Amino acid sequence: MSGSQSENVRDWTNTIVLFSTPILATFFVPYLWIQNGGFSAFEWSCFAFFMVATGTGITAGYHRLWSHKAYDANVLVRLWYAYWGACATHNSIIQWSADHRRHHKFVDHLEKDPYSAKKGFWWAHMGWILERPFDDQVDLSNVKDLEKDWVVVWQEKLYLPLLIISNILVPLGIGWLYHQTAGQGSVYGVLVLAGLLRFVLNHHFTFFINSACHFFGNQPYNIKDTSRDNFLLALFTYGEGYHNYHHTFQADYRNGICWYHFDPTKWITKALSWIGFTWNLKKVPECQIQKQKIMNKMNIAKAQLYERLDVPQNQSVYQKIEQAYKDFTQTMNEWMEAENKFSRFCRERRSTIEKEPYMLKLRLLKKSIEQQKEQLQKIFQTSDMDALLAY
Repeated sequence: MSGSQSENVRDWTNTIVLFSTPILATFFVPYLWIQNGGFSAFEWSCFAFFMVATGTGITAGYHRLWSHKAYDANVLVRLWYAYWGACATHNSIIQWSADHRRHHKFVDHLEKDPYSAKKGFWWAHMGWILERPFDDQVDLSNVKDLEKDWVVVWQEKLYLPLLIISNILVPLGIGWLYHQTAGQGSVYGVLVLAGLLRFVLNHHFTFFINSACHFFGNQPYNIKDTSRDNFLLALFTYGEGYHNYHHTFQADYRNGICWYHFDPTKWITKALSWIGFTWNLKKVPECQIQKQKIMNKMNIAKAQLYERLDVPQNQSVYQKIEQAYKDFTQTMNEWMEAENKFSRFCRERRSTIEKEPYMLKLRLLKKSIEQQKEQLQKIFQTSDMDALLAY
């Protein structure tokens, strides 16, 4: 389902589908439940499987594999994600990736970001899908690289048949076969659960990344845009809830970087790499992540201080603060450079003698960073002019 920019008109297909399916699910799920005395374990298992397959088809396939090129995958993995991504009915890989890359490039821009949070929660959630460009042309200039993947081209050509087969014919066929062989459930049970109910939930769980993850949560890595980390949403979106991290380091194949972060998409991708099905998993160095977190905290603290000071009576206060901040930034950059060199030496299995100078430099830089950070924190916590001039 496609988004829009500038002059738009109502997309009646998307509007009818997105408003009718929740109504149909609300009616048919209770109706079959009452008629058949509930759903069988097999039918619920089909629902769970379709939920995970379509969800990860978007998160691991459309999002991290194709939109961000966060890793490479063999043809079997690509075909799997292409099929289940079509079943998810979020548009084709090419169309989805084009919108998503524009979102990252122009995040929060009122016109250029397809689902800008600056236009409000409803627009970011699904309002943008209910409209289409007036001329019905979608700019695909930013996804030319994807056209080199024959799986992507294949899915683009067969998107509508794949959508119908995966959402209707396959669930209906599974339900009929189960009813015939086991003599249980309804012919339509799998269709209603794994087809209809899953369709509705899968859509809105994904939509919440564009909406709720730009309104609710914290911003440990970056305050330059509206993206936020939200652990609760990560539980429903296979790890996509760590959105502030993702917007800061979008090329990383992970969204949840800590061991306790719920990120099944990361676990699946990593597990597939153990058997050679995925490779070239891009990962941001730990020192770069730590630097970004520290600098983000300092930027927040500095902004809060300047807000309290309002217009300074003495320009030298600002000059002192900016110089201290500049020195701290330089030390952080030196630390990251030394950390990268040391990591490279470790990968190359250099001798301890070769590593020693960098180990010493790292220890000194870390000590200096702690001292400078402590000093800056003291500066940022006061708004007293005399005290600030004393630093």
